[in-house]
Amino acid sequence: MAFVRNEEKKGLSLPGLIDIIFLLLIFSLVTLSVSQTKVETQKSGDRDFDFDLPETESRETEEVEEVLQTLLFQVEHVDPSDLESPKILFVLQPSVRHSLTLQEAKLRAIEDSLFAVFPENFLDLSSWEFAQTPPCRLIRWAIRQHKDAHFLEPNPTHAIEIRAGKDTEFRIVNFIMEQCSAYGDTIPRLMLRTLTGRG
Repeated sequence: MAFVRNEEKKGLSLPGLIDIIFLLLIFSLVTLSVSQTKVETQKSGDRDFDFDLPETESRETEEVEEVLQTLLFQVEHVDPSDLESPKILFVLQPSVRHSLTLQEAKLRAIEDSLFAVFPENFLDLSSWEFAQTPPCRLIRWAIRQHKDAHFLEPNPTHAIEIRAGKDTEFRIVNFIMEQCSAYGDTIPRLMLRTLTGRG
């Protein structure tokens, strides 16, 4: 029995050829319009275009005072101009209506004596001795008071904030974190922000 070999003639299919021609036509039109635009701009020369952009009345930027929303521990130097001066902790508490700005809360903390200075050798102290320093006692008291007044049950929106300079020792931040974690899911978030040069 003889086998018949069917050989198909290979060539370009008409639908494929139409697609290629169509794409080449689009490419030609696009490049032609771009090249014509370049030629027209070269003929007209380099012209300066004047646009009327909106301008502000004031030349100075106005800072919006941030409103204190939650308990905030602010750690900074006693003398901001002297980076060798000891660290001081301010406990900033929000008002009932959340209407206090950070500056107002700091003034209130000074009036209410809600601040304490870390001893100069606090890094050399044992864990127990460090926990007995006035700033650490103030941290424990403030977290307990704020938790009892505002964080009555676990809620993912509950947060406590720390604002500190870039050179703040981790021991301070770690102590605040440990005190918050003692309350479990009641205080699920701790926000840490870096103080700017202006404080």
